[in-house]
Parts: sequence; C-alpha cells; structure tokens
Amino acid sequence: MPTRQKIIIITSNAIRHNYFKVRFACVETIDVVATYVEGDFGKQQVLRKEYDAYDELSCHFIARHNTEHDFFSDVIDYYPDNSNSRFIAKNEINSDKIVEEIKGINPDFVVTYGCSIIKPELINALPHKIINVHLGLSPYYFGSGTNFHALVNNDFQCVGFTFMYIDEGVDTGEIIHQARARVEPFDNPHIIGNRLIKDMVNDFIALISNFDKVVPKQVVSNIVGQTYRIKDATDEHTKNLYRNFSQGSVINYLRNKNSILSDYPIIKQDFIG
Repeated sequence: MPTRQKIIIITSNAIRHNYFKVRFACVETIDVVATYVEGDFGKQQVLRKEYDAYDELSCHFIARHNTEHDFFSDVIDYYPDNSNSRFIAKNEINSDKIVEEIKGINPDFVVTYGCSIIKPELINALPHKIINVHLGLSPYYFGSGTNFHALVNNDFQCVGFTFMYIDEGVDTGEIIHQARARVEPFDNPHIIGNRLIKDMVNDFIALISNFDKVVPKQVVSNIVGQTYRIKDATDEHTKNLYRNFSQGSVINYLRNKNSILSDYPIIKQDFIG
C-alpha cells in the first residue's frame, strides 16, 4: 500500500479551489494537515438576475461560475471538508509567521493551486517539496490565463495542465507530469476547462499518492513559448474566444489534432492515466 503522505495545500476560494481541497482531503493515502485558503472574504459575489442587461463579456464570467457549480458542487456539498482550512488574505502566505508554521510542520509535500506567488524563503526551505499545478502546458504557454489564451489563439493542443516543482521563475520549474484537455464535439470553453480541472485533480492525487514511482523526464521541443499577464486577457480577446467557437474551432481541432500533437510533446508519468 502506498505511503500516507503528509501534505499542505495552498489555494484560493473559488468553487474549483474548494473542490480541489475537499477531494484531496477525502483520500486515504493523503493526510492534509493544513490548507491555506487565500481570498478577499469581506466581499460577496453578487450576480444580478436581470440577465437581459448582461453583455457577452459579463456572461463569460457568469457562465464560468455556473459551470463550475455544475461540475463541482455535488462533491463540495456531499463530502465533509476535512482539509483543515485556514483563511488568509492574498499574499499572506509569504508572511514570516506562516512561513515558519509551514517549516515547523515539515510536510512531505506542499501542493499549490491558484494561490499567490510563493517567495524564495519558503521555496528554499522546502526544496523539491512544493509542487504547483500550472493550468497550461509549459514550455508552450507561461504566466496567467494560459489556457484561455491558447483557446483564443486556436492552440487547442496547448490547453492542459502541468505539475512542476516551484522555482523562482514564472512557470519555469522542473516539470513532473502533464496532460492535455479532453475536447469533444460541441464543447464550449467552460466545459473544456472544468473537465480539465477534474482530470487534473485525479492526476494530482495519483501523483502524490505514488510519488515514489516518479521518473524524471524532459520535454524536447523547438516551439518558442508565449508569456501572458493578467492584463492581457482583454475584452477583445474574450470576444475572439467566442467567435472562434462559433466558427467551428473545436471541430477543426478534432479533425487535425493527430498531425499537430507530435510538434508539441509533453511529459507524462507512466503510472498516471
């Protein structure tokens, strides 16, 4: 039987992040000793009911919220939250007090998803123990909202997730395991994204539970990666996203993906998936 791993989770407070921590806390081979949940908990998200007043950009975020609810709320509502959560402000994870707490716990692993940038003091205290999930495929897309931008650019082959050791760069740590999004006919961006998150959580649990089976591997590719920042997710890019889908980008990808994927290799651990 795999060794029971003692982990700390660092995440945020959206529906997808709550699903992430609850799923981890339900696994018999994993002991979630602490979860640090970042967010602005003084604000409540208010969704107006006058739907006719929404433009297509507002509807993008409403659809994301509603689809997350459809995909993840059954788990959140049904299973107990045994994640030992502590709610903190954005960037508080790098405070001296919390860094010392985490060092004192000395976990087998720290897993991070959707949190603030982890600063060097904590990284250097736990070398090769902090594993981040980057919702994107390195080395092809780096930074913020990378799967969004890959869909805007019709680069469906670059939509996926990457597990990597955290270093001081932006999504530049050593890659451990990756997977591409599963895309089906008539999908929309939110279905693709949330199906990917469910796959990601399954793979992350398998990775941590069987970490002794990990084999170091490297990606060899001539593709030059692209880096995006938060401000790059403009209204015009959101409009282009939906224009692409309305013009058949999903079907075009499915028809041509076999000839595309060989140019975009990824790292996969044989014992996952």
